[in-house]
Amino acid sequence: MAIVGIIGGLIAFLQKVLYGQGQRLEGIVVKLIDRFNKSDARLEDVADELKESADRRHEKVISELNKTTDELAYIKGRMNGK
Repeated sequence: MAIVGIIGGLIAFLQKVLYGQGQRLEGIVVKLIDRFNKSDARLEDVADELKESADRRHEKVISELNKTTDELAYIKGRMNGK
């Protein structure tokens, strides 16, 4: 009977230990997942900023090109008018 009690005690002890380790591992896994999610969000924010910056540069270049085209057309018109 004592052996059954000892075995039962060992099983209960092991269950507590394993449950505690499982809880700790679960906490670590959740933290890792959160870190990956934050990292992904940060990368998406950086990509959005780069795209917005590229769009602004593109619009500025197009604006300057349009101004240059207008000035060239004006000069051509003045030359043809002489």
